[in-house]
Amino acid sequence: MLKKIIGTAGARVFNAFLSFVIVIVYARNLGAEGAGIIAEIVLGITIVLLISNFFGGGALVYLLPRHDNFIIFLLSYIWAIISAFVVTYFLNLFNAVPAKFIYDVLLLSIIQSFSAVNQNILLSKEKIKLYNSISVLQFSGLFAALMFFIFVLKKVEVSSYVNALYVGYSVGFVLSFVSILKYLKFKGFNDLGNIIKQILKYGSYVQFANILQFLNYRLSYYIITSYFNKAMLGVYSVGNKLSEGTWLVGKSVSMVQYSRIANSKDKEYNKYLTLAFLKFTFVITLILVAILLLIPENVFVFVFHKEFSNIKIVISSLSVGIVAMSMSMMFSHYFSGTGRHYYNTISSGIGLIITFALGFTLIPRYNILGAGITASVSYFTICLFQLIVFVKLTKSRFNDFLIKKTDVKLFFQEVGRILKKDDKN
Repeated sequence: MLKKIIGTAGARVFNAFLSFVIVIVYARNLGAEGAGIIAEIVLGITIVLLISNFFGGGALVYLLPRHDNFIIFLLSYIWAIISAFVVTYFLNLFNAVPAKFIYDVLLLSIIQSFSAVNQNILLSKEKIKLYNSISVLQFSGLFAALMFFIFVLKKVEVSSYVNALYVGYSVGFVLSFVSILKYLKFKGFNDLGNIIKQILKYGSYVQFANILQFLNYRLSYYIITSYFNKAMLGVYSVGNKLSEGTWLVGKSVSMVQYSRIANSKDKEYNKYLTLAFLKFTFVITLILVAILLLIPENVFVFVFHKEFSNIKIVISSLSVGIVAMSMSMMFSHYFSGTGRHYYNTISSGIGLIITFALGFTLIPRYNILGAGITASVSYFTICLFQLIVFVKLTKSRFNDFLIKKTDVKLFFQEVGRILKKDDKN
């Protein structure tokens, strides 16, 4: 069992480790301002992907087994190109991305959108190991390219990170495209209208909730830039990445949880599975956050640079929210797995209202401390709302939230079941 868990979780852990090293490399070599510019570029690409995912997002995993794969593939690619051009136009119009890199954001967004479509096709075919392998190779390509540009070619500039993104994204695209070719067989356009209708039905609803949640996560970036400078954003973004790194456990566990609940009609089973995973995630995330908080400030300065001496403030102010959001992931996947997506939309909307209200009040006054407090209050409120709804729907009692031996048994039993199924793919 332990060997299987390590093997399956290895891809996520490896990618998280490489991401951490990449952050250290560009933070130490490009400074706080360079990190801030990179945060804006990545943010721009993410916004394009959010719009692109109305057609090419996670809804494909549900739709592909039920409809013509080639038409869905073609529509997703066309929409990826259209959305990339439209969104980058507005990003440039509102100066949301440095003008020097706007065309890079456009091209990188298209490549990554194509890759996301390909990988969702692999997920729909339950090719989990292949999906993970491509993800690892993509991160490895990005890492290797960044090391080459900065330490071999001695190009210590933001463009080195951008060029490394081209390498990493291209590796992911080429490998995933080759892997899905056998699934793309043209059968005509007879079902075109129905497929478009189904994509809009399933994709729009889920993606709207994702956009709201994204704004909860990243609206503070734009507020910081508006009132301060890119160096301040750089410090906050690095501290934020470190804090969100503790979500590795929650994200991994929630995938197992969602898979089991989506295939179960047993209400009691779904309830206790969610509770078991909730407790496990809470304990592990709390430990990881506590470790981050115990790290002395001078260690962060040594690892990154003296410009990042305020990272501890970011981590401290985000800590409550980070733990709350790790629990929220369990509630979110319970609602999704039981067909109650609207609760996630409502909770994200509530969080966004708080982010707007507090963000424009606290950030101008307290800068990165205000940003961290805003995020924590927003995340905590989202989790609280979901907790109340969960208790109401499942009729849970206080005693249900206490850790028991049966929770541990159920957790490993279900993880083992998923891993055993994955071995057959």
